[in-house]
Amino acid sequence: MTWRQLRNHLKGKVFLIGLTFIDKEGEIIERYQTHGTVRRLTVDGFFKIVREDNSIFQIPYVRENIRAAKEGEYREKLTGETIKDPDYIMTWEVKMTNHDNVEDIKKHGYKPTFEYPESKGRDEMDD
Repeated sequence: MTWRQLRNHLKGKVFLIGLTFIDKEGEIIERYQTHGTVRRLTVDGFFKIVREDNSIFQIPYVRENIRAAKEGEYREKLTGETIKDPDYIMTWEVKMTNHDNVEDIKKHGYKPTFEYPESKGRDEMDD
């Protein structure tokens, strides 16, 4: 499957996302779950996932972190919300040096330190 085919295949799929925040000593700070529908997978490898409140959660595409979800109902532990028959589950271990960033990551997802200037234009051309 080409990158473009993969991007088209994943568009509209529902992902459950689990983040485990870990401090520099390897201790768990917090576990967080969210879910949403893939709006797009950008040309530079980032999912833009739309959550039910219409916020965008951004997270890198890493094939090893993604697995197909089994049919059924899944419950987010924090909210108690039930998600029926999601397409995929993605899990991440996030090593934190600054605990202050946890809330920002939960709100927006991963923010690269920079973005390629041409990413936006190329991304829009392929959608």
